[in-house]
Amino acid sequence: MMTFGKLFNLDKIGKKFFVPSLIFIVALFAILTVINVGINNALLKSQMEKRGNAMASYMAKTSVFYYTNYDLGALDGFVQEVIKEPDVVYAVFYDENKKPLTVTSRKPANAASLMNYNQEIKDETGKTIGFLSLGYSSKAIAAAVRKGVWIMLLTMTLALILLSIGITFSVRKFIIHPLGKAVAVANRLTEGDLTVRIEAGGRDEIGQLISAFKDMVEKLKIIMSQVSSVTTSVNASANDIAVSVDQQATVASQQSAAVAEITATMEELSTSSTQIAEHSKTVVDLATKTWDNTKKGAAAAETVMLKMNDIHTDSQNSINEIVELGRKSREISKVMEIINTIADQTKLIAFNAALEASSAGEAGKRFGVVAVEIRRLADSVMESTGEIEAKINEIQDSINRLVIVSEKGSKGIQDGIEQTNQTAGSLLEIVEAAQATQEAAKQISLSTQQQKTASSQVVSALREIAAGSGQTSDAIHQISAISATLANHSDSLKELVNVFKLETVK
Repeated sequence: MMTFGKLFNLDKIGKKFFVPSLIFIVALFAILTVINVGINNALLKSQMEKRGNAMASYMAKTSVFYYTNYDLGALDGFVQEVIKEPDVVYAVFYDENKKPLTVTSRKPANAASLMNYNQEIKDETGKTIGFLSLGYSSKAIAAAVRKGVWIMLLTMTLALILLSIGITFSVRKFIIHPLGKAVAVANRLTEGDLTVRIEAGGRDEIGQLISAFKDMVEKLKIIMSQVSSVTTSVNASANDIAVSVDQQATVASQQSAAVAEITATMEELSTSSTQIAEHSKTVVDLATKTWDNTKKGAAAAETVMLKMNDIHTDSQNSINEIVELGRKSREISKVMEIINTIADQTKLIAFNAALEASSAGEAGKRFGVVAVEIRRLADSVMESTGEIEAKINEIQDSINRLVIVSEKGSKGIQDGIEQTNQTAGSLLEIVEAAQATQEAAKQISLSTQQQKTASSQVVSALREIAAGSGQTSDAIHQISAISATLANHSDSLKELVNVFKLETVK
């Protein structure tokens, strides 16, 4: 018995075609069932709505007579007749204040699950005299829908069984059976049997596949026959190449040994040239370093000379400023003399003012106090000018001593400038000698470098020749190995070709 696991294990073409088709059809039928149920439910509900509205309108019109005559017994009997219908759950008449007038039926608490219809009851003048509340059960709709669903499911199940049988038969007849033949042919081709007979297929894709198998087998027969003959020729040619290559390998080995001896001799000569060139380069480096150092010394001497000139100039400027400072200090002394003269006159004026104030009596008493203060101020000014004059004299003495010291320093700076000029001249002569030494050393180094380059070029050429000889020898050995491998491959290819079964040529 086939389980669901084996059914959904898509290891065969029949399953690959049947299972997806079955799933698609089932899904399609399920969607159609849902759509049909929805449509039927909507139609039944619409019919029930029309029926309920019609019943409510009928009851409202019929009950007007009972309302007008206030015949509640007849109205309650009318309700009893209506609720006898199996789909009607309740029917209640109310007055204009929504007070129940009938007692046979009551509106249930779970009325929200029912189909409820409310209707106003109006008299001939259009005045509202009461209300009607009518409730229908939805069980009839559910029962009708369930019945429709079962009918549709049975119909679809039958259609699904018939469709599955038809699909299975068609797949086996038109797909699986022709593919089985193609698989059998492919298995024989896998075993190398090219004598297989293939019948022409139909016009569909499987028939085209079988025809393609047939064409492929015919072409393989031709190709394998040609490969067999070519393999025999390649094997013979590979053996001839191997003999010739062995002879060339012996000659190449002898040439490589001779070139190696010449190369060793030239390498010794090149080593000696390299050592001479390195020593010459060392001499050039020392000469260049000496020349650079002497140039730096000359530049430093020149810099010192420039600095000494700057110092001499600054010293002269300082002496001139010191002299100018002495002159200005003497001018300050003159100003102090003027201030002292003014202070003396101020004291004299203050004295005269005090005399006048004393002669004026009580009226000049305040003026006398001012005259005394002015006299005191004049005395203070004279004392301050005396102190300033003493300080200025001290400054003038210091300036005179500083002028003498600066003149002595300026003379020493002048002597230093002359000595620096002599040193700079000597350093310039040394620079010229060092430059000549460096140029001579460069010439010697250049000659040795040329000799070294020539030796290196000869050695490089010999090495290239030796390398070329070695590469030639290696290449010949490789060709020999390749020839042997080619012969082995041709033998292997011949064995592989013999695996295929070809028709015997008559």
